[in-house]
Amino acid sequence: MLLFIQSVLFLIFITILFVCIRLIPGINSASLISTSEGVGWLYSEIGLIFGVFAAFTIQAQAKKWDDLISSIRKEIINLRRLFWLSNHLPTEVGKRLQLGIQEYLGLVMHEGWKNIDTGDRSLSLENSIHFLQEVVFDLPKTAPEYSSTAIAIIREIFESREERVFQSSKRTPILLKLTIYTGAIMMIILSYFIGVSNFWIDYIFTGSIAFLTTLIIMVIEDLEHPYRPGHWHITQKAYQILLDEVSKNNLNRK
Repeated sequence: MLLFIQSVLFLIFITILFVCIRLIPGINSASLISTSEGVGWLYSEIGLIFGVFAAFTIQAQAKKWDDLISSIRKEIINLRRLFWLSNHLPTEVGKRLQLGIQEYLGLVMHEGWKNIDTGDRSLSLENSIHFLQEVVFDLPKTAPEYSSTAIAIIREIFESREERVFQSSKRTPILLKLTIYTGAIMMIILSYFIGVSNFWIDYIFTGSIAFLTTLIIMVIEDLEHPYRPGHWHITQKAYQILLDEVSKNNLNRK
């Protein structure tokens, strides 16, 4: 629904802009057709350069998105494995481990999520993951038969978390972003200097160029900020499901 409203507003803006520009003397279709020999070829070259930069950026951001999703998925899977393992540990140790998992999940969702898009670290969240590690590293004393499995799992959790933090903080280099934005502005503005004899064909093609260019910028922005609410983004759903599962189990054990 939001995308539809944005599209309608964009269409209205482009229509008004197109009509106003075409009413300016010297930029109407008749004047441009008589003085624009070779402009189409030059414009296509600019479009090609912009397309290459945009494709490179989208590919890089799409890979970052996939790596981020993968790291979150691995973190959740291994936290669930550690939770399942805790049910086979001595009661006191298993309870400590489950409470540690519950605290970690809660901190990720509430405190950690505030700055998750920048990769900033929370002291309480760092202490929480270290507490989980200490509980697992003490297992050789209390449950040696499970210690090697638990240590392997906590290592996977730690590595997945570090990958998530790293991928969350990755950004497109400023110079590359400025190049893409400049190219997008040039693509839209210069399209008004190409004359087409038929008014409606001129309007459709000029509007399509503006719409496609803007859409490319929106895709890049959404991919670069995966946690920011947009047309698609990463949510807390997977963490919330596991937190509910762990909380329910702890409640039943009391």
